[in-house]
Amino acid sequence: MSMFLTVKQKILVILLEKGPLQNSQIAKRAGITEQWCSEIINALQAEGLIESQFITPRRINKLTDKGIQVAKHLEEICESIISK
Repeated sequence: MSMFLTVKQKILVILLEKGPLQNSQIAKRAGITEQWCSEIINALQAEGLIESQFITPRRINKLTDKGIQVAKHLEEICESIISK
C-alpha cells in the first residue's frame, strides 16, 4: 500500500493503524530519519492533522479527528488501487 503514498500520507496511515506513537517509532516504520520525521510531524500538526503531547523526554503523536478522516480516505484509495 505504501508505494502509492507520499511520506506525509504514510505517516498519517501509520498513526491510524498503530498510533499514538513517538517520533522515533514513526520514523522507523516510515523508513525515514528522526529529523525528517520531526519536520513532517510539525507540518502535519500545523495542518491540524496531528496532535503532539510532550511527556519528557518523549513526544507522543496522535491523529486529530480531521487526521483520522484523511488517513481513512487514503487507506480506501490505496485499497481500491490495489484491488483493480
